[in-house]
Amino acid sequence: MKHITHSRLRVEILTYLVAGLIALLIVSCSTAEEAAPQPTAGSAPPPAAAAAAAPPSEAPAAPAGSSSSQPAGNPTPTPTPFATVRPTFTPVPVESISAKDTIILVTQEEPNQLGPWSEGCQGNVPSMVCEDVASDPLTWIDSNTFQVVPLSGIEGWEQTAPDTWRFTVRQGVEFHNGEPMNADALKLGMDIAGDPTHDGAASFHGPLHAVVIDEYTADVICDDACPILPRQAIFNNVQAPEWWASASEDEKTRITVGIGPYRVIEWRSGVEVELEAFENYKPNEAFDSQMPTIQHMFQVWRGEALVRAAMVQTGEADWAADIGFAEKDNVPKFASGTNNEVYIYVLDTIWHPELKKVKVREALNLATDCETMMEALYDGLQKCFGNISAVGTVGITPENSKGYPYDPERAKQLLAEAEYDSENEIIIFARANRVYRDVELNEAVVNYWRAVGVNARLQIVEPAKRSQIANSGCHRLPDPRLCHDAPPQPEYFGSSHAIETATSNETLDYARQAWARNGCYRRGSRICDGIPGGLQDQIEAAMSTPLGDLRQERFEAIADIVHNNYHFHPFFEVVTVYGMAENLQWTPRYDPRTRVNTMKFTQ
Repeated sequence: MKHITHSRLRVEILTYLVAGLIALLIVSCSTAEEAAPQPTAGSAPPPAAAAAAAPPSEAPAAPAGSSSSQPAGNPTPTPTPFATVRPTFTPVPVESISAKDTIILVTQEEPNQLGPWSEGCQGNVPSMVCEDVASDPLTWIDSNTFQVVPLSGIEGWEQTAPDTWRFTVRQGVEFHNGEPMNADALKLGMDIAGDPTHDGAASFHGPLHAVVIDEYTADVICDDACPILPRQAIFNNVQAPEWWASASEDEKTRITVGIGPYRVIEWRSGVEVELEAFENYKPNEAFDSQMPTIQHMFQVWRGEALVRAAMVQTGEADWAADIGFAEKDNVPKFASGTNNEVYIYVLDTIWHPELKKVKVREALNLATDCETMMEALYDGLQKCFGNISAVGTVGITPENSKGYPYDPERAKQLLAEAEYDSENEIIIFARANRVYRDVELNEAVVNYWRAVGVNARLQIVEPAKRSQIANSGCHRLPDPRLCHDAPPQPEYFGSSHAIETATSNETLDYARQAWARNGCYRRGSRICDGIPGGLQDQIEAAMSTPLGDLRQERFEAIADIVHNNYHFHPFFEVVTVYGMAENLQWTPRYDPRTRVNTMKFTQ
């Protein structure tokens, strides 16, 4: 059994973080002259700008003598000229044979839904089937190079206007039911993803739609300029159009008919999901688009970290998610690292009579002793963090990600100043086992809040119910920007109160969480400042800004607002420990995306 001390685990975690950031810097520096102005000798680079610079396929080079910086008053600066770029990457040699043809993966919970356009398909490990196993997103951030690359369905892309990207579909690719992948399929997926009113949309790039040019070419047209769309398209999947048109609503939520490396055989509710390698999968040179070597895959689920670890130890499972620090020595081997998630409470700043008050939200953060909880529950291996997107994200700085201090006396003073009414209960709606020891954490928070006089309680809910509560934001209204003036829908309890979640941000750009969590148009947002010049307008202006100093500056200002107005109750950047069979080869990514086709058993 592989043994490791807590001290050594701290070193491994820090090494993983540093290695990831160095990898990002290496990739970024190779394109920095095209993506952003370089600092002069002796000056410091802009915060996070180097780590978040994108490949040239996203940021066409400016003409000689020009600068990518734009006047602050220009909401939609235009990069020129628009160059046709086909992503390039080095082929990775892959062994074609695995020593074992079946793998069993145990996750923290059962997937909520298997349809990639269903609201229950979320960017986390339990959603691996709909997100990353039966589906191939249009683009991907390569696990080895951190370049934005196509997976199996796309040949390449080019930007033809500030709001338009032309995608070329790869010929010969087919869906799991034999339908061909073509421009019509791309259009279907992008139209759904770009519809801000669609419950299952992953529209972190804002509203958009697609226009078919020919059988294998489509233009994706954004409502506003979208300079990093290829990076954001890692959330955009496709499904077989003919199947989609004829499928029942239940079928659309319970199955994926995609182009991914595995196809769904059956979802046995409460028991397992069975998949098999898709024999007609068409890999490319990207590491994450390799042909699967393990022929059969089963996803099962157990709520307790101890049980998940024991299943790997006894051979009942080959891979286990989030076994926690305490169980790392009780598996044949383990791997650990961040998964680009921040564990937070989403606070209802729109409809809850107390949480809409800034001073009440500040009081809740000051009433929580985060440092003590990190020591008591996580042996100090998790660190308090003060925003909703991880270090290395465009817009995140040391100042706007600093954890909040513990000051219960000041919290009581703020509650009095806000005229807090204890008749208005604050409920924390939470799943069990979303992250390691989360129930204990949530119970501790309730006790801290009660200690300063807040009427609070914890309510553990099933994942489906939690999603229903979470997905009741402003987007359902005829004019989302006016949601402060509209009553909440009664089926969602009148207010969502506080909802736990882990906010991943694979794009390493604050646009995702700005649009998804702080804007008026997404189902999971509880913040909406839709007045002219307000936060919504600032978000849209920042999203339209090309990579460079100005984009960093605009998203930094938004992240400052989020931090200083206590939009959320943030805790820590999540560090996850995975248990594995001794002969399973796999390395965690920097995010929670899990590609089973990159796993292999050795002899």
